[in-house]
Amino acid sequence: MKFVIPRGRLMDDSMALLNRAGIDIDIDDERKLIFRKNGNELILPRPRDVPVYTEYTGDIGICGTDSLLESGADLFAPMALGFGKCRLSIIAPEGYDVSDLEGLDIATKHPVITEKYLNSMGIRANVISLNGSLELAPETGIADAIVDIIQTGETMRKNHLIEIQKIMDIQATLVVNRVSQKTKYDEINNFIEKIGELDGNRKLCEGNTGRY
Repeated sequence: MKFVIPRGRLMDDSMALLNRAGIDIDIDDERKLIFRKNGNELILPRPRDVPVYTEYTGDIGICGTDSLLESGADLFAPMALGFGKCRLSIIAPEGYDVSDLEGLDIATKHPVITEKYLNSMGIRANVISLNGSLELAPETGIADAIVDIIQTGETMRKNHLIEIQKIMDIQATLVVNRVSQKTKYDEINNFIEKIGELDGNRKLCEGNTGRY
């Protein structure tokens, strides 16, 4: 089977999970992005691309809840994996409230999720897509507020910003290619059952998808 695993903060826990489930593939060269062993293949894209690679070329992937929803990929998401927990929140300088966001500029790496959330709150704002160092946006005047992932909140506090509204909780999620789910049913089902027996994993609603 083809496994799509994110490089970065989720990679070590993802690889440990695969190993515990009996998938033995070693990453023996940090410069390589594809590894093959015992009939299995491991693909290592950046985190936000995992859903797309899983939908178009992989069988099983591991990605954050945010990456799945932001991508809009049509994937089966049978299980939350219990690691990589954090939250996506609206962050602003002190003195701001959610009600103050109307008509303001909000910078984020998650424009799809941000737009949907603001619309659900009846807030019309200008969402600006940025790919890094979001804390700079309010300081430099590019944006009035940001939507970003919070783990410890230390970076936010050091940049004199506060969390004003949580949008969603995030954790690593198992995702499955819908075609592979049918053509490789036995292998995928066996793998999901093994993962489900490991500590900290819980099933999600069947049919869960990245599409809104």
